[in-house]
Amino acid sequence: MLGDPKKAILAIAVPTTVALVAQSVTSLINAVWVAGLGRDALAAIGIVFPIFFIVIGISNGIGIGAASAIGKRIGAENKAEADRTAAHAIVLILIASAVLTVLFLLFLEPILRLIGLGAGEGTIQECINYAFPLAAFTFVFMIVGVMSSILRSEGAAKRSMYILVLSAVINLILDPFFIYDYGLGWGMAGAAMATVTAEGVAMVVMIYWYFVKKDLYLKFKFKGFRFESPIIKDIFKVGIPAALQMMMISVVSVFMNLMLLHTGGDDGVAIYSSDWRILSILTIPLSGISAGIVSVCAAAYGAKRHDKIRTAYTYAIKIAVILMIGVAAIAVVFAPLILYVFTYDPHTEYLRDGMAEFLRIAAVFLPFMAIGMAAESLFQSLGMGVKALISTIVRNLFMLPVCYLAMVTTSGLTYIWWGITISEIIPSSFIALWTFIVLRTLMKEFAAEKKPAET
Repeated sequence: MLGDPKKAILAIAVPTTVALVAQSVTSLINAVWVAGLGRDALAAIGIVFPIFFIVIGISNGIGIGAASAIGKRIGAENKAEADRTAAHAIVLILIASAVLTVLFLLFLEPILRLIGLGAGEGTIQECINYAFPLAAFTFVFMIVGVMSSILRSEGAAKRSMYILVLSAVINLILDPFFIYDYGLGWGMAGAAMATVTAEGVAMVVMIYWYFVKKDLYLKFKFKGFRFESPIIKDIFKVGIPAALQMMMISVVSVFMNLMLLHTGGDDGVAIYSSDWRILSILTIPLSGISAGIVSVCAAAYGAKRHDKIRTAYTYAIKIAVILMIGVAAIAVVFAPLILYVFTYDPHTEYLRDGMAEFLRIAAVFLPFMAIGMAAESLFQSLGMGVKALISTIVRNLFMLPVCYLAMVTTSGLTYIWWGITISEIIPSSFIALWTFIVLRTLMKEFAAEKKPAET
């Protein structure tokens, strides 16, 4: 964390990437098995996604806010306050999960019918079957999300990797038996419960590490716990904008689903949601690199080392762009083969060509997405949560008018796919320029602080 920034980026990015691959494999496994239930089930996952993304958004928001705050305290060599910050993150996520669980259980069905407006009744019923188990165990997903961020913030990225790989393996084993008649035969509810069970195991193991084994750097101390406004402010300064960033993606997904239902019906949503799952896996290295940026640059910021911030950030962008160029080439060449996992069933085989078209078009924006995600992570590491939020708003809201124009002026999904691509390329390029202006300003601020101290 406090040594060579390039090595530190890789030390966090590599195991984090492996861990996120495992997490995404869990999601992909669900979708692959669900594809065997037919088109309605596959479309249902796409409709439920924005709601579940709110849960992930809030947990990631608090987790990223805590990681940034903890990283700065580690950089400033303030262990006691880093411990208290970690404890604050756990208390906050427990409160948030309790509130969300109640709201979901009371209003989930009407929300699903609203965001699935235009979908068939069969699709809506599959949405309900899938969403309710996830809603009932909201706390499991949120605790796992925050504790994984805390592990990475102290440099224990390998621990996070181990536990999420274990979760993916458990999900892989449970899915077919929970879903199909040769097992429990729960259908969509079984897919959800397999995920809940796997995540529950991950939660129990992390609780064991921190509260029983106690062999990690950070220590949670809840005896006599009281909220401290400076810590809350530091977590929320990054965490609230980060959560809003994820919610913004969720809101945009709702409107995209409505446009796709209008243009391509349930098939359009099935293509979009399935391809986006593939893209989420292909871009996992970006998430790993972003986690490295947040942790390493936050520690360097706490130590007032502008040189390390700049070195870590530029190195991260370089390897992210190179990786995404390679990933884009693979996506273009092997699109039909990659998408076979969603179209192996006779009921969904006809979607394969449409999915391949979207994946090949989307591959164009991957190197630019690398730049945009790195920029947002830099802002988060520096405690500039509002700047990160603005970046996300620009990158995502720009998509809606462009895709809407494509919808009303054309008659097919192809132009919407190009709208999505253009909407990533243009904003990400401008946001990258913004980060270097911010870094230059930060360098001047550090230099101005250093002169009086030397005097």
